Amino acid sequence: MNKQAIINKIFEAQGENGFWKMLPPSDKHYPSCLHYAPNFKATLWTLLLLADLGLDPNDERVKKPLSELQCHFFDPKFGIYTLKEDHFPIPCLNGNLIYLDCYFNGKPSAKSQQALAFFHKYQRFDDGKYETPPNGFCNNKSCYGKHTCYWGVVKLLKGISFIPQEYRAPNTTDLLNRCIQFVLLHKVCFSSHKPDKIMIPKMDLLTFPNMYKSDFLEILWLLKREGVVSDKIDTALELLKSKQHEDGSWHLERQVHNMVASVGEVGKPNQFVTERAREVLEL
Repeated sequence: MNKQAIINKIFEAQGENGFWKMLPPSDKHYPSCLHYAPNFKATLWTLLLLADLGLDPNDERVKKPLSELQCHFFDPKFGIYTLKEDHFPIPCLNGNLIYLDCYFNGKPSAKSQQALAFFHKYQRFDDGKYETPPNGFCNNKSCYGKHTCYWGVVKLLKGISFIPQEYRAPNTTDLLNRCIQFVLLHKVCFSSHKPDKIMIPKMDLLTFPNMYKSDFLEILWLLKREGVVSDKIDTALELLKSKQHEDGSWHLERQVHNMVASVGEVGKPNQFVTERAREVLEL
């Protein structure tokens, strides 16, 4: 199925209200996880799929749902996007919403700017121990345990990477650089304490799209977007090269299940993975 056919199928599943798969009021996760659950059919994930597919940013069909998502998830008290008390504060959600905001709107909204300021102040970069004294948010062990959640850092990096240079405040650039340094510390996808070990199971398997869990290719792609040149990414680049098949393609190795539309089958050439790999390797 080509890209436009996938996009068409996604919009065929869009409700008349502009949203995708919505929780009923009777669900125990309603309303805090409205537009977030179920994984990965709800509106948040579907918009991420559309952005990763390269949908025309000016497509009017995404304007209303994106605006509603920003309002629904935004917590004016802290100035961030939240799932209420669940995983508070949750950097991957904020990174994803900043990404969507900047991809479809061209620059960060006032809400996204507040979120960037918050994470510039509070985001942690711990690597097996608390590098700085624990703050009040370290009760959230999932995101801020002794090793900071790597996905949170990567998604903040992704969100900032889609902010045009002219809209990057100094604190945003500083946060971006700290995210990049944390990624380089781990040589993209390897344990900083056991350099030959893949840091998180299955992150070395090529996948598309990248929801909150990335693969090593998306991280390489983001570093490429930011013009990062370092010998610390060489091992990951060699891993990517080793996965190219004789026909010049790369295969989908891990599938995101339960999406509105499929983007390919595991074990077969995948146009989206291949396009991204070729971009990283400048082929």
